[in-house]
Amino acid sequence: MTVRLIAKWLCAAVLLTVGVSGCGAQSPPPEPAPDQVKIGTAYEYQMYTHCGADEALFAGQYWEAVRADPQHEGSPFGWADPYQKGTMKRVSENSAAFEAKGHEKRYQLRPGATSFLQICD
Repeated sequence: MTVRLIAKWLCAAVLLTVGVSGCGAQSPPPEPAPDQVKIGTAYEYQMYTHCGADEALFAGQYWEAVRADPQHEGSPFGWADPYQKGTMKRVSENSAAFEAKGHEKRYQLRPGATSFLQICD
């Protein structure tokens, strides 16, 4: 097996382990349903940062990070790996913001999406 293939398998194993066991951490608070999310209200959220926090699943909907500056893609300095606790706030019908440790990352809704664009590799 190549190193890249091994890395993919390890990442998949981590995702399955985290999804099933939460790595021993407390379960994140339940997310509100899409029709219950109020614009401007911050909700507790655990962002999956291991692969750069470029996508999010919040309130049953898929979101993609807004890349205003390609040099600042990924997770901000100081965010935990593989998850960062913070808050997710819907800014408008199609945009949201995750905030943690003094950093904010913006997201755009992917209407009709049923999965992430990319699985961690």
